[in-house]
Parts: sequence; C-alpha cells; structure tokens
Amino acid sequence: MQLIEEGGLVMWPLIAISVLVVAVILDRLLVFTTQPLVDPELESRLVAAGRGEATKETLATALELRPTLRPLFEALFGDGTKKTREGLAAIAIEEIVRGLDRRIGVLGMAARVAPLLGLLGTVIGMIQTFSRLSAASGAIDMTMLADGIWQALLTTATGLLIAIPAVIAQSGFLRREDHVNFALARLANRVLMADAASGDEPA
Repeated sequence: MQLIEEGGLVMWPLIAISVLVVAVILDRLLVFTTQPLVDPELESRLVAAGRGEATKETLATALELRPTLRPLFEALFGDGTKKTREGLAAIAIEEIVRGLDRRIGVLGMAARVAPLLGLLGTVIGMIQTFSRLSAASGAIDMTMLADGIWQALLTTATGLLIAIPAVIAQSGFLRREDHVNFALARLANRVLMADAASGDEPA
C-alpha cells in the first residue's frame, strides 16, 4: 500500500490492469488445459472409421473421450457429401479455435497500455518534483530530488512488470492456438481423405 500511495493516482489503474491480466491468464490456462487434442491412437481409429471401419463405436468413444470436439466429430461423420462435411468441419474447427482465442486480445491491450500508463505516471511525478523544487527557496535539496524521481519511476516499473508477463502469456496462448488449429485440420483432412479413398463417393 505504501508503494501504491507513493506511486500516485496512476498506480490504481495499473493495479486494475494487473488484476485483469492475472484473471485472463488463469481463465485461458483453464480453457487450454481442458481442451485436449486427439491422441495418435484415437486419431488412427477415427481415420479407420472414415473408411467405414466400426464407425459408430469409434464415434461414441471419441465423443466420450473428447466431448469438447463434438461439433467436429459430428461434422466429419454426419450425413451429406464429402464436400458438405468438409465445409461443416471447417466451420466447427473455426468455432473451436475462436473459443480458445476469446479474451486473449485483452493481454495484448494490457501489454500496450500498462507501459504507457507507467510512463504517464513518471512524467506526472517528475513534473510535481521539479515544481516543488522550483518553489523551494535556497539551495536545491538533493534528497527531495532523489525521492521524487524514485517515486515517479515506480509507475514505469509497475507498467513493465504488468506488460512483460502479458506479452509472454499472449505469445504462448497464440502458439498453442495455432497448434490446436493445425492438429484439428490435419485430423479432418485425414478422415475425409480416408473416406474418399474408401470409394464410398465418386472422386
């Protein structure tokens, strides 16, 4: 609390941003850890199901093991032509990835805004410090100058301490999102290609 008071009013919005960043990071960590991908064994079974091998049993197992991927499984093994199912699968993958992407943009915003707020607090603090020094009579009190600069720089340090974890977390989440997108697209393509190779539909 003492550091917050010494940093000035700008510290309060910085604290609010830090709470928001922590909340988003925890929320996205929970989402990504509960969004498991299809393991190689299940993927092989789904590809085999695309060729017509134990399709119902494999689909039931997949839905039980990966319920969050239900829209994709239903699109791949639903009714309709290969082209129709391919389109539905693309939509399902996009919806799943969009769900992962939700609120990640907040981290990017915080990474940009927090350092600017910190710099603003430093500038305001420096202005106040030199204003007090100019109003003081006699020799310049170096202790007052040093204390003023130290307090002013608190906001810059706080802004950077918020921005750095936000940038790292955003980068990590986006990489994981790309990995999920690639893995799901690969699964969909393998299943649909197996279906086409099975000869159930004309090329």
